[in-house]
Parts: sequence; structure tokens; C-alpha cells
Amino acid sequence: MRNRAFAITAVLDALTASEGVAAELIVVDDASGDGSAFRAAAHPSRPTVVRLEKPCGSSVARNVGTALASTGTIVYLDGDMVLPQGVLSELACRAADDLVLLGFRQHVPFPAFQAGPLAPVTADLEQDPRVRSIVPAGVLPFSGAVVDRPARCDLLNDTDDLLKLGNGRWVFDWSLPRTIITAMVAMPREAIIETGGFHPGFHGLWGAEDAYVGAKLIAAGCRVAPVRTAVGWHIDPPGTQKENHRKQASLRRTVAFYKSLLAQPMPVGARQWFFEHTSKVLRDAVAITGRRGVLPTIITTSPN
Repeated sequence: MRNRAFAITAVLDALTASEGVAAELIVVDDASGDGSAFRAAAHPSRPTVVRLEKPCGSSVARNVGTALASTGTIVYLDGDMVLPQGVLSELACRAADDLVLLGFRQHVPFPAFQAGPLAPVTADLEQDPRVRSIVPAGVLPFSGAVVDRPARCDLLNDTDDLLKLGNGRWVFDWSLPRTIITAMVAMPREAIIETGGFHPGFHGLWGAEDAYVGAKLIAAGCRVAPVRTAVGWHIDPPGTQKENHRKQASLRRTVAFYKSLLAQPMPVGARQWFFEHTSKVLRDAVAITGRRGVLPTIITTSPN
């Protein structure tokens, strides 16, 4: 998370209330300036909270969390993603060491979030653009396809829950790796490490770092499956328009960098690089709280 003090308590409240699964909670704070890490550390669930020394971007933060985790499956969540009670168990009961599980999100405006607790019902699946969206006319940034008039896209239904999307196919601007979004996604930890995790070069860009790690996992033999019952509330921050404008301004550079990575061979020696990279970041990080009171030792060998 970065500067998500307005939401992190609600995020952790929801995770603590999750039914049917015992979760290991790790919060990695990307050097927030609003006290996010300390608010997370004060939560009664006592998650492991690590604060990075300087902003490194979401890729590095996720790599650090992955290195510290001791479970076989990692569920990545944004620091403003609030889950209904049954979502974690929906992901847990489907987890496998070669499976990427997609969760979905419904955006909630910050004033609505401020007004009171979210209703304890399932969020609306169709609010996620991977389920239903209107594609604008023009040249699409990732696929390069030209759309002559606005068109409706029902991605899940049109692809039989993504079964028809793999093997290099595109539906408008969606490819199979691009459906992998870390607002909520479950991934096998060992596969992430073996392929080198998230690329730190996406720092300062918006999006596609999750699509790239997804592309690497798919190339390594992982399958991708949407979980329609795993839907959460993505709380829009105060000043959403300003933040979105900044993200859109970096889109052209993001696409260019993403495509340049896809044009390269799969990384060699990725596991060793991953632990060297995360160990270096952790040497300068601060462990604010954790169940053991200190940063866990990074295990560099397979748990098997």
C-alpha cells in the first residue's frame, strides 16, 4: 500500500472477519507519508507490517511480501480493497500450485465509504471491466486494434470464462495476461519466485506489472481461472480524479515497457535474483510489528 490510511483499517477488519480460512496477513507499506503503516500496525489482528525506506513501487512491495510469506498461495490485495466474508475461502478452496485465480472488484466512491459500513452482501461482479465494459472508439493501447465506434465487451461470457482467450488471442484490448490484476488475485508462491516475481522497472508507471508477472506464469505452465464469487469493494481514494489523471499520463510509457519485456526470453536465474533483490530492500526496511516481533528470515529454498 501507499498512502492508504483512509482504508487500511477497513481492509484488515474485513480480512479478520473472513470465514473458513486462517490467513497470514502481511502489509508492505511503500514509504507512505500519511501514517498508513502505523495504522495497520495498530490493528488488533497484528499483521506483519513492513515499511520500506523509500518509495519503490508496487512491484517491489509485492516482492517483499512474497519473500516474507510462508504459505503456498499468495493472495495479493490493494491497500484499499475490502473483501466480503466468504471471498478468501472461495479462493483458498480452489488454490493449486499451477493456478492463478482472478478476483474481481466494484469501485466504491470515497464519500459512500465515509458514509458508513459497506453492506454485508456480495459486491457486483458486473462492475468489473473484465466482466462488462464499453470499449471507446479509437486505437486500443495494448492490442493496437482500431475500434470505429464504442462497443460493448462482455469478456467472461464471450470467452467462456477466458477459455477462448489464451494462445495469443485478443478480445478488444484484453489478452489472457492482461486479465491478471493484483487488486485481488491468488497466485502460487513458488511459481512467482521461480519466474522472478514482479519487475521493479514499472515503478512510476501505471498498470501492466501484474500482466507481466502473469505472462511469465502462463509461460511457465500456470493456468488462469476467474472466480466469479470472489468480488470485493475497491475504495476510491480522496482525489481520485487527480490520481487517475497521473496514471493515464504514464500509459504510453507503460505499454512500451511492457511490450519490450514480452519481447525478451524468459528470465534465467530468476529465483536467485528474486531473493537477492528482496533481501537488499529488506535490509533498509523497518519492521513495525509482526507476530515474531522481527522480520522473518527469508527462506531461499523450496518448502518442498
